[in-house]
Amino acid sequence: MAIYHCTTKTVNRSSGRTAVASMAYRAGEKLKDERTGLTHDFTRKEGVVYTEIISNLDIELDRSQVWNMAEKSENRKDARTAREWVIALPDELDEEQRKELAKEFAQSLVDRYGVIADLAIHAPSQNGSDKNHHAHILLTTRKAELDPEQNLVLKDKADIELSNTKRKTLGMGTSQEEIKQIRSTWANLANHALEHAGYRERIDHRSYVDQGNQLQATIHEGSKVTQMRRKGIDTEISRFNDTVKQQNSQQLQNKQQHKEKTLEQGFNRVEQGFEQWKKAQEVKRLELERKQQLKLQQEQAMKQKQHRKSMKRSGPSL
Repeated sequence: MAIYHCTTKTVNRSSGRTAVASMAYRAGEKLKDERTGLTHDFTRKEGVVYTEIISNLDIELDRSQVWNMAEKSENRKDARTAREWVIALPDELDEEQRKELAKEFAQSLVDRYGVIADLAIHAPSQNGSDKNHHAHILLTTRKAELDPEQNLVLKDKADIELSNTKRKTLGMGTSQEEIKQIRSTWANLANHALEHAGYRERIDHRSYVDQGNQLQATIHEGSKVTQMRRKGIDTEISRFNDTVKQQNSQQLQNKQQHKEKTLEQGFNRVEQGFEQWKKAQEVKRLELERKQQLKLQQEQAMKQKQHRKSMKRSGPSL
């Protein structure tokens, strides 16, 4: 059964994340972060089915170049260097159909914002559900252009990265409203792909409350019942409605938990793996600093010892 999942989050320096490390992990590649000097090697990572860099630029792009430029384009310590979209790919589709669907969604983001999209499709994990096909799409936060020499440059911030205050002055809706539109776009693209493949299953980007599927209707309370409710007086109608609302809420919650549990577990494993790697990197960094400090102390002690020996040989000055 096709499951709707389309979420977005940002890569921020304030949380210790970098665009280079994030994409190296998603793509299962080895990338060097030129800003920090760290090399991120995830070539042993399993489950990466397909990767592709998508843009509207008429040049071939290098993954290391793109994400190192994204990092170098930002100066703030708390800078946002990338935006990630995660989508669940319908299990009903075959591998080629899932790939084309993911590419189509990534291209829609590129067309909408003028950015670069880096797509990584992941297969279900060996320890999870065999239906958890999903894709990670990392976007640059700045619009991509070519300079007169046909070299890549990242210039103005993409519209979705602007503050709501700035968006208001430009006559635009909030970023939250824009995210809802993109979630709707994903639902439309996925449903079209399912229909084209001959499946009746559909996904819906709306909340369960907005969908109102298989939920019991409440009774119109009217002004008298409403007035009595405000006074704290229960009526047969108000009690019935409260019961229905409680049952509906529980039904919605159960549906959501059932449908998203598998996906959330899969996505959490991705994040947990990345966090574990970050901790391991920090341990290595601290150990390296400790060794360097110890080496420096030993060298200073040796110099002092040699200096004392030299003083003894030369004897007191007359």
